[in-house]
Amino acid sequence: MKRKVCLSMLILSMAFGTTVYAAEADNAAPVVDVTGGTIQGYVDENGVKTFKGIPFAATTEGENRFKAPQPVENWEGVRECTEYGPIAMQAAPNAFGPWTEEYVDAGKTYENGEMSEDCLNLNVWTTAEAGEKKPVIVYIHGGGNSSGSGECEIYTGEDIAQKGVVYVSINYRVGLFGFLAYKDSTGEEVTGNLGIQDQIAALKWVKENIAEFGGDPDNITIAGQSAGSSNCQTLITSPAAEGLFQKAVCMSFTPNDGVPASLEEAEAAAAEKLGDVTLEDLRSMSSKEVQELTATYNPTSTCIDDTIVTQGRAEAFANGDYNKVDLMWGGVTGDTSLFGTLQIPDDDGNPFTPVLSLTPDQYKTAVQDSFGEKAERCMELYPVDETKDNVIDATGVINEDGLLARYYNASVQKDTVDPDHKTYVYYFSHPVADTEERMAENGAFHTGDVGYWLNHFTTTYERPWQQEDYDLGEVMSSYLVNFASTSDPNGTDSNGNALPEWKDIAQTDGISYMSFDTDAEWTTMDADKSEFWTE
Repeated sequence: MKRKVCLSMLILSMAFGTTVYAAEADNAAPVVDVTGGTIQGYVDENGVKTFKGIPFAATTEGENRFKAPQPVENWEGVRECTEYGPIAMQAAPNAFGPWTEEYVDAGKTYENGEMSEDCLNLNVWTTAEAGEKKPVIVYIHGGGNSSGSGECEIYTGEDIAQKGVVYVSINYRVGLFGFLAYKDSTGEEVTGNLGIQDQIAALKWVKENIAEFGGDPDNITIAGQSAGSSNCQTLITSPAAEGLFQKAVCMSFTPNDGVPASLEEAEAAAAEKLGDVTLEDLRSMSSKEVQELTATYNPTSTCIDDTIVTQGRAEAFANGDYNKVDLMWGGVTGDTSLFGTLQIPDDDGNPFTPVLSLTPDQYKTAVQDSFGEKAERCMELYPVDETKDNVIDATGVINEDGLLARYYNASVQKDTVDPDHKTYVYYFSHPVADTEERMAENGAFHTGDVGYWLNHFTTTYERPWQQEDYDLGEVMSSYLVNFASTSDPNGTDSNGNALPEWKDIAQTDGISYMSFDTDAEWTTMDADKSEFWTE
């Protein structure tokens, strides 16, 4: 156990096997009343009160499997919340590529109780006292909706909480457990989107309980990266999430892209894979047996169920039928290969590894296939040296500009239907500290910006952080805290230094954004390219 308070006595509670600690008066372990009962956390060496593994809903196993999250069961006595709770059922994660162990839940297993269907728990970091009304950030983890947890080190709140926010990370069901939409042969039906319902349940818990941790229930910002960003965008457009948050930060996912499958389409896809298996059959299986089914079928997308998801995100932003929020969103260099506009041949079939070689002829073919009647103009703006054997670098430039254009154009659309709420666009291209070889290969990789936003520079992998990393983290985390506080990222950092001005989309003329590399710098795309992408 990672305990950082001096405790004078240990009392074992008979209720539920929980442990009650009585702390010395000068460094008391914090005790808070929440939905379900009383919890106790600990205070770290920096004075951050930390609570881990707080249940916000009942277990999802057995009869609760494939049901909406059920109310948390009450407990007696004081429940010790000093260690993370179980993470959602998922394939055993391993570090790979640029994502070292702090970016994944490496080593977690079902057999050791580290994974469980009793996974709907969350974590809180705060320096505030009850009733202070500090801004609240709720982080929704990434992982493709098939993996991940609020426990993953990269999402920790121990540093960002020191800057005056109450920070929460959450778990939700993933894969088959969280996104199954299915009507079985008996007519019983599961309408999907359970993972999103879990997130809504967590937000309701936060709104009801966060004042006890010094947070303001009327000033909540949701944030997330990758699938977490996608889920944030779904929550923005979900009528079921109305009133649960006021701001959103969406990192590393394409803005408002994709049209969800209809419920009928999602159910048909499940029926094709699951055959005659009934929901009763699925509920009678062990957690491990259901998890083994994910090798055959593991849905990770939302569907239109007319309650949680009622329309596509692009449609919602176009017609203004969504939860109005101030928004800060953007991507990183590593996103361009995942969400690129230019479709190029994949040399190894793995979307998470970069394509390293492309001939001029392949480049021209890709431009024609991707841009059609605009291909000639694209080639004029993004030419290549046809005498070279490899022009792969040109694809990165196009995909970078294309990704920025998508954020910009979606932001303009949002501003058009809702001018009362501001939108800010960013792009992160700072190579994340590593060995020289790995930095050259991975650069600013997908999710690499999260540590800078949260001002957390992990030592787990012993990355060789430099002063420029710490300086950039101070700037980016200050923007985040300012935005969560006032809906405007501008102002000063925690040392009182003025931050570079970050304009909202209404103040821009042409594709513009805040660029994070060695420094933060307001950047505007070349006028001809900006016109091309706007068209």
